[in-house]
Amino acid sequence: MSPEQVARATELAKEAGLTNVKFEVHDALNMTFEDNSYDLVWGCESGEHMPDKTKYVEEMSRVLKPGGNLVIATWCERDPIPPFTLKEHKQLDFVYKEWRHPYFISISDYEKRLNATGLLERVDTADWTKQTLPSWRHSIWVGVWSPWYWIKCSMKDYRQFLGFVRDAYTLEQYHRAMRSGLLQYGMMRAVKKVPKEETAPELEEAVPA
Repeated sequence: MSPEQVARATELAKEAGLTNVKFEVHDALNMTFEDNSYDLVWGCESGEHMPDKTKYVEEMSRVLKPGGNLVIATWCERDPIPPFTLKEHKQLDFVYKEWRHPYFISISDYEKRLNATGLLERVDTADWTKQTLPSWRHSIWVGVWSPWYWIKCSMKDYRQFLGFVRDAYTLEQYHRAMRSGLLQYGMMRAVKKVPKEETAPELEEAVPA
């Protein structure tokens, strides 16, 4: 999402001996890639940050080659049936504001948007909340037990520590929302349609004289 991340990723790829990768910063809602450019488009935990979910899906579908695979992993809210309670609205409002998310949509809403592109087929979705639930608290403990974090805190100021505490609290709120079913971890996949070949014009039969 930044030139610094591109530089770091490029450095790590070079260290690993990878020569067939390239990292770029792009606006996911207005990519400069040409239509039908890639065999695989993989959106990993980015949809929750997008202010226009429909455009997000449309752009990924556009740059995908016919017959190519689209995969999306993203944080979602549950279907609003039954309606959200006041407590649930407050929980959602907290997680959205704390990490600057514009809003989430449900897994079924993503499915509707994928189908609405008219470019995709074999659209399939799944709820991976159970599989990913342990990762929320694991993320907290990684920070707690990392000696480098505490060293950095001691070298700077207490605000580093307060930032960690705030992030840890937010991670725990996400964990609880996922565990309660208010939030879900959505997985989606689809294949871009291959245009039907144009029917060859009928040829007049040549009849020998």
